[in-house]
Amino acid sequence: MTAYDYIIVGAGSAGCVLANRLSADPSTSVLLLEAGGSDNNPLFAMPAGFAKMTMGIASWGFSTVPQRHLGGRVLRYTQAKVIGGGSSINAQIYTRGNARDYDGWAADGATGWSYADVLPYFKRAEDNQRFVDDYHAHGGPLGVSVPINPLPISEAFLRAAQECGIPYNPDFNGARQQGVGHYQVTVRNAKRCSTATAYLKPIRSRPNLTVFTNARSTRIVVENGRAVGIDSARGRQRQIVRAEREVILSSGAIGSPRLLLLSGIGPADHLKSVGIKPIHNLPGVGENLQDHLDLYAIAECKGDFTYDNYVKPHRAIWAGLE
Repeated sequence: MTAYDYIIVGAGSAGCVLANRLSADPSTSVLLLEAGGSDNNPLFAMPAGFAKMTMGIASWGFSTVPQRHLGGRVLRYTQAKVIGGGSSINAQIYTRGNARDYDGWAADGATGWSYADVLPYFKRAEDNQRFVDDYHAHGGPLGVSVPINPLPISEAFLRAAQECGIPYNPDFNGARQQGVGHYQVTVRNAKRCSTATAYLKPIRSRPNLTVFTNARSTRIVVENGRAVGIDSARGRQRQIVRAEREVILSSGAIGSPRLLLLSGIGPADHLKSVGIKPIHNLPGVGENLQDHLDLYAIAECKGDFTYDNYVKPHRAIWAGLE
């Protein structure tokens, strides 16, 4: 049986960072498992490519159950299935949480999670194109920039908002979040900067790091109450890989609890009801997910002032070449 010190399940936004940091110690061996494939398709590098991938080449294709408060509608629920995870298919908007959220966690007992505690790590991660101050830094792995080609209609919107009394804010990740302005984006040199690009690709040659793509984890192997390995499938081949030190789940808000439940870790009564033998009764797993809807207003313009102009095939091709 093959063994590693650490097994990381999910090479997404967190998994790529963990693989980088853990494998920095040459005395440890690290296995990174990803159910999806590589990010070699040119669409991953194109900032506008995300529009083609939310239900396409890099998505699990999930949908919600009928939503009772939406008249029974079924909504698409995009979850990435690719190296880099959501950071490889998202809209690249770089926005930190509100400082009061972090301070609230610390006040509730999460020591080390106040905004003052996490801010140095935000700065350590950043390679910010424009800001270097109390809130930002340059030289980190993750490229952060401002949009390089905002449309005139976007600038008109910002001016109109200010005329309505909304203050201009050049930095939503600085001293305050209130106001109107351009988002910062995880783009460097006009290309998407995912965690796969920022953290994984520069260290793929480390001899103590092994990365398996198209490797679907099916079960956490538990012995004597301790997670000791992963049962995974690559094509028709099944393999159990052992972790000498830790199994780390970084498979996202759906993938991580799903794997726990399939492994018999979760509410015992629920597991029994669906034919899974409980091995550890852990209430709360797979429950209490809260998410937000993507709500936006649609208005018709009197001319070709928006990016909809690039829906035309010849313009889309030209934009892709750029």
